[in-house]
Amino acid sequence: MSAEANKKLIHEVIDVIFNQQQLDRIEDYFAEDFFNHDGYPGAPTGPEAIRSYLPMMLKAFPDRVLTPEFTLCDGDRVVSRTITEGTMTGNFMGIPPTGKPYRITATDTYRIRDRKICERWGNEDSLGMMQQLGLMEGGWRTATSADRGSVEGDYGPRD
Repeated sequence: MSAEANKKLIHEVIDVIFNQQQLDRIEDYFAEDFFNHDGYPGAPTGPEAIRSYLPMMLKAFPDRVLTPEFTLCDGDRVVSRTITEGTMTGNFMGIPPTGKPYRITATDTYRIRDRKICERWGNEDSLGMMQQLGLMEGGWRTATSADRGSVEGDYGPRD
């Protein structure tokens, strides 16, 4: 696939699978041997890795939305930085709801094979999320402070 086709695939996955939660379409995008290198402990592999993860997130954060900020491609690897926003109104992994919103950045690297995602590596601002949800003290600036949550704002004005 071309770089543009790979980028388009990732943007479509973010919209259709992660935002619209069309779980019946997971096999359209994820290979049978898909491996999430950053899955939760004991997470399954293959399309089931996504199918088991998304309902858990939807229960805790029903208004959760991912917005791609930029996407880069190098061969079969696609890197996407996203802004993720939501409100914790349900239990999440044994933690009761706080009713508070959060806004974090995440950077995910995907490997594409035969027009499907076969691997994912992810990094997200979990510290910022925990602070914003009131689950951890802090108050120091993270990359997702409300006024500085994007590339355009993180590093000051561009020349």
